[in-house]
Order: sequence, then C-alpha cells, then structure tokens
Amino acid sequence: MESIENDNSKQSYYINSLIKSFGVLEILSEYDEMSILELSKASGLGKSSIHRILGTFKHMGYVNQNNINGKYYATIKLFELGNKVANRMPLRKVARPFLEELFELCHETVNIGILDKYDVVYLDKIITKEPLRIELDIGRRVPAFCSAMGKAILAFNENISISELQLRKITDTTIDTYEELENQLKQIRNQGYAIDNEEYIKGLTCISVPMKVDDNMSYVALSIASPSARITEEKKQIYTQLLRNTADKIINALGAWGKHCI
Repeated sequence: MESIENDNSKQSYYINSLIKSFGVLEILSEYDEMSILELSKASGLGKSSIHRILGTFKHMGYVNQNNINGKYYATIKLFELGNKVANRMPLRKVARPFLEELFELCHETVNIGILDKYDVVYLDKIITKEPLRIELDIGRRVPAFCSAMGKAILAFNENISISELQLRKITDTTIDTYEELENQLKQIRNQGYAIDNEEYIKGLTCISVPMKVDDNMSYVALSIASPSARITEEKKQIYTQLLRNTADKIINALGAWGKHCI
C-alpha cells in the first residue's frame, strides 16, 4: 500500500488528518492485529501520530488493544457500520433470493461484487457446505485484474483504462502485462463471461458474468467459486449459463432502481 503521506491532492476541502486516520484504519482492518511500529511502517506515519489515531478510534469503539501483546485490532463496530450501509443497498436486497436460488442449483460458493476504483468489493455471498472450500469475506477487496468478477466488469466498462491498473504477480497464473490483460478482456467481451484460473488464490477457480445496471456501464458481477479440483469443462459451461440466467433475473427485478441500486 502507498504511504499515506504521499497524498498530493491540492483540493482545499480535503481534511488531511481524516485521510491519514482512515488510511490507518483501512490498513488495520486487513490484519488480525498490528503494533504501532507495524502500522507506522505500513502507513508512512510517525509512531506518535499512529498512537493518537489509534487512541481516538479506541475511544470511538472502532479499535481495541490486546492486553497481552499490546497490539491493536479493528472491532466488530467497524463490521456493523459496513453492514448498515450494505443492507440499505437495493442491489443486495434484490439479489439475495436469486443468489440463494443459484446456490441451490450449483452447491458451490456464489458471490456478487461491485467495482470500487480498481478493486472488486464482495457485497454478498453464500458459502458452499462442501468440506473443501476457500472463502473470501463479505467486504473483502480484490484487485480487479486478477479476479473473475473484476475482469468481467473491466471488459464491459468503458470508464476505466487498464493502464491505470497496477498489475503484479499474486500467483503463478496472475496476468501481469497490459497486453495479456487486454487480450483476455477482448475474449471476455466476445464470450460474455470471465474465468479466474487460480489468479488470486492458488487452487480456486471462479467463473463470472457482468451485470449492466444501466445502458452505458457495468459495475456489478456475479460469480461461482470452487476449488479447481471440482471444476470440469462441463461444469464451466453449466455454471456460465446459470450465472447468465441469474443475472437476467436480478436485472429484471431491479426494475426502476437502475443505476441507483448501488
């Protein structure tokens, strides 16, 4: 993550102290626990600044401290805050019964995600009951270039230039060149679906289709995720059609909400 000190924005209405404080909270939420020194290194802020920021968030109930090792962690209050926002989103409410229906047809983990800047954020999911499974939490951010949902959205979203993405290897199969990514996005546009072949998590394969929430943009995607060992070519075709059918049902159910659903 870039140092929080490197925000060069000149807009006078920005409150830099808030930007730095919430940057620290975002970093902390990615880990189980972190010390002041670890947060200082990750954020680029001085230890005294980190101490004041953590003290403030602790007073507000968003951060707590392990009495044994002295490290800090984000509390359930942060989760509750995010859930309050997510639960008010028409998309999540409308999509939920269709996700349940999709799950009953495939019995693998099903997800719905939205694009936020250059990441896909998991908005809702239903997790497979199979003992062999790989889970990503609701609210989790995944780089768009290495996830099936992300690539499905990127392929049909004209507002994002792939040159803005910071490509990097996460697994052996992660796409890390713009030429390769562009070629795959063209293929996704032609076939209408995207596949993540263990590009974010080794052993996990995801299949995704985009959902166009208005006439010009596609910011939403559905996916089925499964351990690669359970994915066959036949299942890929079946899951793709199930996803398409589910996407159509959700779009029709959204009706007048349109682009205001997220």
